Amino acid sequence: MSLIHSIVNICLKAGKRVYDPPNPMNYPAARAREVVQNKNAKAPRSVKIKEGTMGGVPVEKLTTPQNPTDRIIFYIHGGGFVVGSVKTRRAFTGYVASKLGCNVLAAEYRLAPEAPFPAAPKDCFAVYQELLKKYAPNKVVILGESAGGNLVLATLLQIKEAGLPQPAAAVCIAPCVQFDERFPSYTENAQRDSIVANLSEEVFDMYLQSHDIVLAQNPLFAPYYGDFTGCPPIYLWASTAEILRDDSVMLYENLRQADHPCNLYLRDGMMHTWMIIPYFPEARKDLNRLKTHLEDAFLGRFRQEAGIVRL
Repeated sequence: MSLIHSIVNICLKAGKRVYDPPNPMNYPAARAREVVQNKNAKAPRSVKIKEGTMGGVPVEKLTTPQNPTDRIIFYIHGGGFVVGSVKTRRAFTGYVASKLGCNVLAAEYRLAPEAPFPAAPKDCFAVYQELLKKYAPNKVVILGESAGGNLVLATLLQIKEAGLPQPAAAVCIAPCVQFDERFPSYTENAQRDSIVANLSEEVFDMYLQSHDIVLAQNPLFAPYYGDFTGCPPIYLWASTAEILRDDSVMLYENLRQADHPCNLYLRDGMMHTWMIIPYFPEARKDLNRLKTHLEDAFLGRFRQEAGIVRL
């Protein structure tokens, strides 16, 4: 692992948050702090940012003059459904626009607890519906990390349910895909990961706002339980050192058993969602690989790996 990754990871683990049900954090204040903390995470100067709305959802589009105008990356940010924003991800979305050669449309979907499930997946689907008025479906790739990866998959399922054309591909970086199972990585990596210690409990309380067993297996909440027949190729990335490792592994195994086109890339020892921090050498390597997959997707190609790829 690179020195810069190790330093950042140590700092994040030192500030690891524990969800306390009787005393949940002030989420609006946490979002405001996040913006301040990420004030230097800016897109390159070559990237133009235009704010607007699509389907009633605030969005921002990041473009560069040399990028093709007939294709788009629909980006859905992470943050456990309670924090995160398009502004705090501009270093990543700006990198995608400037280095991967694809314009980006980032959605500012509604957050919990003010807007619980299913507000977030509905917002993402609304944006996709509007994108279809501007782009051919085979020129759209949906990309998201963590909770955003969950919403990428939920969006695919809504597209399928509505009978709309699917995008060219979906990319999920360390997605959380279910919240009622205790996969081995939840225990094995509990001390190695900087993600909120009791993520599932917070998601049930703040995002789902229910502990109903049936609702917990709603595929729009927990895509692990979804049927992706007819959906596009799915690319998964995860770290061997994060609690959500097995969310990706188990989803990958389900998809491959169903003969669905899916590749999983596991990088050793990295922090959760390392790929959205392009200052890391490891992230740049993986984003270069992603660039190849994006080019394949826009050309209608998919190259199935023989098994899980360990990086």
